[in-house]
Amino acid sequence: MKPGGSFPCKKILLVEDEKNIILGVKTCLEVANYKAVVVKDGEKAIEAALKERPDLILLDLMLPKIDGFKVCEKLKTMEETKNIPIIVLIAKTEEEDKEKTIKVGANSYMTKPFRPEELWQEIKRFIV
Repeated sequence: MKPGGSFPCKKILLVEDEKNIILGVKTCLEVANYKAVVVKDGEKAIEAALKERPDLILLDLMLPKIDGFKVCEKLKTMEETKNIPIIVLIAKTEEEDKEKTIKVGANSYMTKPFRPEELWQEIKRFIV
C-alpha cells in the first residue's frame, strides 16, 4: 500500500519553480493520497506555510525572490511553522550545500533526481 492509503489526506507544501519537477512530484503525491499545495517562489512559500499549515514541506533551494536556505531558516524560527518537517530537494551535490541545508534547520534532504518510492519513503519518516 502506498503512503496515505485510506488514512486522512495529509497536506504537503511543494515549493518548486521547475514545471517538470512540479508535475512529477505533484502527481506522485496525489497518487499516494497526499494533498499537494504548490508555490513557485520563496516569498510565496513562507506565506503558504503560514496560511496552509501543511504537514510537511518539500523545498527546492534554487528559487526566485528568496532562496530555499533563507526560506527554511525563516520557517524554522517562526513559532507557527517551526515544527513543520522540511525536506529539501537539492540538485546540488556539493557537501557544503548538504551541510548548510541541515544547518539552516531542514529535517532532511533528497538529491534530484529521485524515484517516487524514494520520495514516499522519505515522507513516511516524518508523516504517516
